[in-house]
Amino acid sequence: MTEKNAKYRIAVIGGGRKGTQHARAYALNPKAEIVAIADMDQENLELFKKRFNLKKGYTDYREMLAVEKPDIVAPILPVAPNPKVVVECASAPGVKGIFCEKPASVSLEEADRMVEACRSRNIKFAAGDAYRNYHQLWEARKVIESGEIGEVQAINLYQPTDEISGGGCQGLSVMRMFAWDDEIDWLTGWVRHDPWSDNDQGMGGYVRFKNKIECFIHLKPNAKSGIEILCSKGVFWSDWTTFRMWKMKDKGRLLHDMEEMVGRFEDAEGWGPGLDAEGWVSMSTRQADSIQAIIDAVDTNTEPRCSGDNMRQVLEIAIAMRESHQKGFIPVKLPIQDRKQKIVPHTSRLENKKPLLGHTEYYNQMRQRKEA
Repeated sequence: MTEKNAKYRIAVIGGGRKGTQHARAYALNPKAEIVAIADMDQENLELFKKRFNLKKGYTDYREMLAVEKPDIVAPILPVAPNPKVVVECASAPGVKGIFCEKPASVSLEEADRMVEACRSRNIKFAAGDAYRNYHQLWEARKVIESGEIGEVQAINLYQPTDEISGGGCQGLSVMRMFAWDDEIDWLTGWVRHDPWSDNDQGMGGYVRFKNKIECFIHLKPNAKSGIEILCSKGVFWSDWTTFRMWKMKDKGRLLHDMEEMVGRFEDAEGWGPGLDAEGWVSMSTRQADSIQAIIDAVDTNTEPRCSGDNMRQVLEIAIAMRESHQKGFIPVKLPIQDRKQKIVPHTSRLENKKPLLGHTEYYNQMRQRKEA
């Protein structure tokens, strides 16, 4: 942006359910303006144009990039075509930021290519409307950085998911965040079903970072969910909706020696259930924070909160945990040498959802954000 009150020009690729959610968050951000949409599905294209008051839509995203010259591109696509599109967006003139969805790729090789294409051109690359974008988590990290509840000693991640790459990438991203995004020394892991399968599945494990922080990834369901940061003088815990912190009153380590820092963090809001003045379902905290994160990254020339490089490293963690299981649960060092290794997401993430759901159900879900 060159003028003081100018807005970043946003171009969306993929006007489906999640693309519409991203676009609505951009539309509500004072520093963003949606200028274009590209979608090969004519029905989605026309609905998106109507909802965001766009006169022209494109069926070819390459043409859109060449004509519109956006500042930020939002390719909100199934995983299968995503790497190719992200790399091509990185070569478009004037692009300063790219924000795609999660998981960003199937293989490490694809992830490497995406990250390098953006990094070589100083394009800010974000991936995922993710927990890691919550402002409350970054506020908690600042408290820990200040030393108020001591140094991080260990992390418990509770995520009994059946997809370590699809949904579990979110928890692993926050785990890295509270380990200061340090390099991993070694890890061990296990999978829920078949250690020799490339298909996404649940995983558990133990991760040892080079800064000596250790993390336990709990695969089995239990009474807790979310993440627990165990510090030398306190504890932070989030279930991804609430954010709670306790501080030791004295030297004791019993429950009654801990005092909750009440009111330190606000709860996160989900989508809706109410409608706003324009007839849209009310915005979720996570989606708004995710859009703000890519805008802040472009504004300040810094890495996005949930970067494409972070998602690459999270995929590598998952592949390494599977490799540990394959080899008898032995410790595995990173980086993974075979970059062709992959985790194939569930079909609902890998491919276009419209033929999977059927026309009626798909548009029922499209109307959940806005009736018209």
